[in-house]
Formats: sequence, C-alpha cells, structure tokens
Amino acid sequence: RAMSDFQLNRRALLSAGLGGLCSLMHQTAFADLIGERKEAGVPPRRRDVLLPSQLWLGQRLAELLARSTDANVMVSPASLTAVLAMLSTGANRPLQLAIHQVLGFDGASHRMSTRHMSGLKAAIGHFLRQANGESPLALANMIIFDPASKPDPRALAKIAVEGADVSIEDLRKTETIQRVNEWVAFRTRNLISSILGEPLSHPGLVAVNALYFKDKWRLPFDPAQTRTESFHLVGGKAVDASMMYSPDGRYRFRQDGRFIAAELSYASDDFKLVVVTTKARPARAHEFARVAHWLGADKFTEENGLIALPRLAISGDINLLKALDAMGLAPERLRHDAFRKLTAVPQRLSRVVQKTRLKFDEEGTEAAAATAAATWRSSSMDNYSKMVVDKPFVFALRNHKTGLVLLSGYVADVGTQS
Repeated sequence: RAMSDFQLNRRALLSAGLGGLCSLMHQTAFADLIGERKEAGVPPRRRDVLLPSQLWLGQRLAELLARSTDANVMVSPASLTAVLAMLSTGANRPLQLAIHQVLGFDGASHRMSTRHMSGLKAAIGHFLRQANGESPLALANMIIFDPASKPDPRALAKIAVEGADVSIEDLRKTETIQRVNEWVAFRTRNLISSILGEPLSHPGLVAVNALYFKDKWRLPFDPAQTRTESFHLVGGKAVDASMMYSPDGRYRFRQDGRFIAAELSYASDDFKLVVVTTKARPARAHEFARVAHWLGADKFTEENGLIALPRLAISGDINLLKALDAMGLAPERLRHDAFRKLTAVPQRLSRVVQKTRLKFDEEGTEAAAATAAATWRSSSMDNYSKMVVDKPFVFALRNHKTGLVLLSGYVADVGTQS
C-alpha cells in the first residue's frame, strides 16, 4: 500500500529542504569513516572504527544465544544496528548511552561514541541510498508510529532525512502488520516472508530494517567437485554434507595450532566472507571467542591453497531482547521517558526480533535479514594451505570498506543440504 499523499508530500519537502545538506553530511562522515578524508598532517581515519564493534556485537550475541545449545546461531549485526540507530535518534541520553554500549562503543567517551554513531549512520545511509543500485547489498529502513503515541514532528523529519520510510498508522490493525510483512518480503526478495505476527496491543512504534545480499564468488566452486562427506559435530557424531571444493588458487589464510581461517572474495570486491574452523576437534561457540577477531581478516597472508565449504541453506528466528538486556540495554529501555524525543506519550522498548537467511552454493552467496523493534505504550607452492570446513565453524560476511557485518554466526550442523 502506497503512503498517503500527506506522507509523500512531507517526504518531498524534507528532501528538497534538507536533503542536500544531509547528503553532504553523510558523504563527509562516510568518507571519514572509511579513510578517504586526508587532512594535512592528520592521518586518515580507518574503516576499522566500525568493524571491531560489529564483530564484537556478533560474537557477544552468539555467545549469549548459544549458551544452552549446540545448534546453529546466526545474527545480523548490521540489521540490528540499523534499527538501534533509528531508535537512538529519539532516545533520551541514558538510553542512547546504553545503545552505544550494546553496539560496542562503550569504551569511548560520550563525545567519541556519539561521533562513532554518526559515522555508523553515515555508513548505513550510504547503502540506504544504493537500495536500487548495482550494489550486491540492499538495505531499507521503515518506522511506523501509532497515532496514539503522538509522534514528535521533528523526530519524524529527522528519521525521514536519515533514509527511513516514515508513516503514522494504527498498529492494532491486521492490515498494518500485513503491510509491514509485505514490505519485508519485498525488500528481502521473499527470502523472509514476515517479521511480525499478531497486531500489537498498546503499541507505540515499530522500527524495521530489511537487508538483502546476493553476489557470486570471485573464484566459483566447481559443481563437478562437490561430493558428500562427513561434517563432524560437537560430541563425536557426524552428518552427511555436500562439500564444495574451490579450485587451487591464491587465498588469504591465517592459522595457529588449533584454528584455521580463510577469506573468500566476491565478484564485487567490497564484500568478503571469512570462515574460521578447527583443524581437529570440533569446537563449541564460546571456544571461538579467542579467535573472533580473525573474522576481520586481520594478519591474514596470501598463500596457494584450496577451500572446501559445505553447501548450505540455513535460517534463524530469534528474540534478541533478553540478550540485549544482558549487554546493557536494561534498565534504560524500561524507563518511561526512554523515547521522550520521539513521542509525547511514555513508552518502553518491548520487543526486538530478527529473522535471517543464508545460502552458500557453488556460484555464490544469498543472504537476507530483517529486524523489528516495537515499543509498548505505558501510560607460490612453498606455502600451501588447505582448509576443509567439515566441523562447526564461525563466519562473518562483511563490507570490508565500512566494517558493517551483514551476517555472522556459529554453524554447528549443516546436515544434507539440497
């Protein structure tokens, strides 16, 4: 359903009046983030301002979610970050600080963490503006305010300028929730058909991000070499997996006595996939903590070798709120004035849900994620490496220029994939 004429006109006015300035600000912050800005006597800022925090966020969520299970755990730090960034626009200072902490900016001063947030929003805005372009990654943001929440027009304008689709609709109606789900399905190419279930009771707002990625490997796997092999699980059991083998070539590796990692490139050089697994005994999710920073491809060396990767198609459907509370979001999210800059009616963050999809095959990778947050109104051959991923592994699919991590997680069991 199209937005009302009022919404369209408001967006047009905002774009005409503020779009040029906002675009310039975003471009400047984005260039600063990825190290393109070079001032006399001042070294350029590196893109890894964002990457360490994104890797930490993915690792910490995986650890918290995998404590009671050896099952697959997959999250989208980028999608969650996009939603929290939207909410931070209208959050009070205590909640803003809590969001900074959750996003891994906790060690910085308030001034520096605010600067990191600005750079983060600029990176997200860069991809929001490329949603219909040639990039393998498409991001989209949406926020819907229930009329009873009495949204602040200034907050509506600011969030719209940052690139989100903004509207005011009754979130208690089935058709509104259906529109959100249809929006998610469209933005994720139907990989994720819905994000919300029943209409909300006492709703305040719903903030949603959708992410879709599809690209081919730079060096495709040869389908003729794909064969059924054993994938070894924690605990000693094994399952059949369709193992894909890359051609011999030059790849970037890192390894020590127990772990081995490799970086795979896509046709679009802006995106990389890093996979870390063990050489012998399968490991649980928390055992990868000491090598989690490898997912950023730090200190990798280019060597001749090959990579064997299981063909897979996995999905995730998780409620993130409990894990986010453990990371510092509570008790600030429960304060009645947490979103006083967004609306005149007190409300609390009551739900953060995320769905993810990931597919590896011989040609490339397809991935999608959707995140929704809802509020409740209260009142050479010498060095040759071979990496066979036939045991549990961790991974991170990232944009290596900005540091945004699209998907990361721990794969415990791949089974037989079609």
